[in-house]
Amino acid sequence: MIHPYLTLAARIGLGGTFIFAGVLKLPYLSTFRWEVGQYDILPSVLEKPYAYALPGFEVFLGAFLVLGLFMRISALVSILLIVSFTIAKIIALARGLDISVCGCFGPAVPLLAPYSLALDFVLLALAFQILFHRGEFLALGSWMYRRAAEPEEE
Repeated sequence: MIHPYLTLAARIGLGGTFIFAGVLKLPYLSTFRWEVGQYDILPSVLEKPYAYALPGFEVFLGAFLVLGLFMRISALVSILLIVSFTIAKIIALARGLDISVCGCFGPAVPLLAPYSLALDFVLLALAFQILFHRGEFLALGSWMYRRAAEPEEE
């Protein structure tokens, strides 16, 4: 059986990365919108809503992971989000777009595209660990479920 500390570490690593990425992009939403546009994947009408919503969503999702709330759903959403990032980067590279720096962490942490792809695969491994081994160790969600299932004493 996989040790519960591994899932806790995966939750903190993945959730912390999402929180870090979201918080660093929040002050630079217009810059992030421009970076999203560079990939030329989304229709221009969706670039602004996506760029403005993603950082807050990353913080929200990261908090759920760190706190251990709705872990399987949070892990599945994380997987879908990371796969979408990975596909966008691969498409950009295949199309020969000159995107050498990923906007993953905003302008505060310029990450070269190949390194950001490698990071995506590490984050995917963490998300799959959470998905397949929910792990209740220090998870607020499991504590809340147990608490709700306890019979009330009068």
